[in-house]
This record gives sequence, structure tokens and C-alpha cells, in this order.
Amino acid sequence: MKATIKSFSPAVLAILMIMPVSQASATVATPGSRLIVKTSVVDVIGVREIEAGKFEQGIRKSKAGLAKSSTASLRKPLLDNLCVAHLAIKDMELAKQYCQGAIETGKASAISYNNRAVMHYVLGNLKASLEDLDAAITFGGFDKMIGRNLEIVNQHNLLSKS
Repeated sequence: MKATIKSFSPAVLAILMIMPVSQASATVATPGSRLIVKTSVVDVIGVREIEAGKFEQGIRKSKAGLAKSSTASLRKPLLDNLCVAHLAIKDMELAKQYCQGAIETGKASAISYNNRAVMHYVLGNLKASLEDLDAAITFGGFDKMIGRNLEIVNQHNLLSKS
């Protein structure tokens, strides 16, 4: 799959463009092929750089903040942001580590499950993606973003079965 990321300011929203391999040569992604990942709602070190597309700088700052934080509530937004940044640079091994880490803090949120769902989708695990999106919905909030992602993953899941 081909993935690129766009950020929109001042919103803390990043849109990850995911296209099935069969469409990877297309130059324009259709609106239905966009999965949305979200940076933290907390203004933590590195988040602004990640939102601005300065991923390496944002990763460096976020990792420094993570090294100084031992409290789950402080670590969780940094892990969410590192998950998004590593998805954006296509480092799926580290994306998986940080997406999982955000959930394992015990402070998981709709954002954490949504981002991990996108990671599962990129890795081709549609079942896990759907499970995470279902979990994300139970938290409430971000219903439009999660609903849209759920629609896209469900559609891809149906297409893969036919």
C-alpha cells in the first residue's frame, strides 16, 4: 500500500492517505481511500512538529519527552503522536510499538484505538482494524472520524472477500 500524510493546522488532525496496491499508481486518491489518524489532544512536546510534517524533529522531541515521563497519563499522548509519526514515515515496526504502547498505558482512548486500527489496516490485518475501530467507538468522541474509518475498512473488507 502507498501511504502519505497531510496535516492541517491549527487542527490536530492528520490524514493518512491509504490506497490499495491496485491503485498505488494513481496520482489522485479518492475521498473514500482516506483513513484519518489523530495526534494527541494534549499539547505535548513534539506534537506541533508532527502536525507540521516535520516528522524526524517531532519524533526526536517526543522520544525525549517520553524518556522523562514515567506517568501513564503523560506518556500516552506522546505514544499516540509517535504512532502517527511512524505511520507517516512508513516505519511500521516502530508504529506498531508506539500504537500498542499507547493502549497498554491503561489510559487508552478513542484516538489510541483509532490510530492502531489504521496501523492494522496498513499492515493488511482488516479483522484487527475493525476490532480496534469498534473499541474506539465505545469511548465516545471523534465519532465522525472513527465512523468514516470504519466505513472505509468495512468496504475494503467486503471487497477482499469477493
